[in-house]
Amino acid sequence: MSKIKHVETLTSAPVVGERYLVPTVLYPWFGSTEPWPVMGPKHTDAEHIGFDVDHYHVDIRFLSEAQVRRIERKQHYEHIESIAAGFPLATSRIGVTPDPHPEPVLRRLTCRRAGNDYPRFAAVSHRGLKALASAYAGRRCGRNAAGLLVCPHKGFVLGSLEPDKDGRVVCPLHGLVIDVAAGAVVGGKCAEAA
Repeated sequence: MSKIKHVETLTSAPVVGERYLVPTVLYPWFGSTEPWPVMGPKHTDAEHIGFDVDHYHVDIRFLSEAQVRRIERKQHYEHIESIAAGFPLATSRIGVTPDPHPEPVLRRLTCRRAGNDYPRFAAVSHRGLKALASAYAGRRCGRNAAGLLVCPHKGFVLGSLEPDKDGRVVCPLHGLVIDVAAGAVVGGKCAEAA
């Protein structure tokens, strides 16, 4: 029996149908308190995006079909990618005193969908993302202890993303485009979508 891999240690995209150890946060989101799969560290986006609220980004690759149906019914969106980008797992809700996030807990989850692309609507809808792409253009990525590239903006480990035909990946947190061979930011999804 093979050992279940941690999603943050992958050197290629997770395989649909395979199980992985995935960080989850038990928190209310779209009217349901349950363990939601998350990616990247908890952070705020005050600097360029103007969102000064602690939040995680939900990893849509590991949402169950029941979770997707509940979210899509509640928000009336066609694509789960748009929901995950537009509605992070945040500690602030209108009229509600925010509760802090608990620490992530690793759970064995099945990869349900390929890719984790940053949606076009989010890239063109927020001018702060253009400022972010401009500020980070040319910035080199760091590497974690395993030698995997890490996005220089919020520290997302990029190893579980499949490079496109040009050898680039798009960070699913905020759409920065990274040239894998150069290990540097070459722009943002906002520039490609405009």
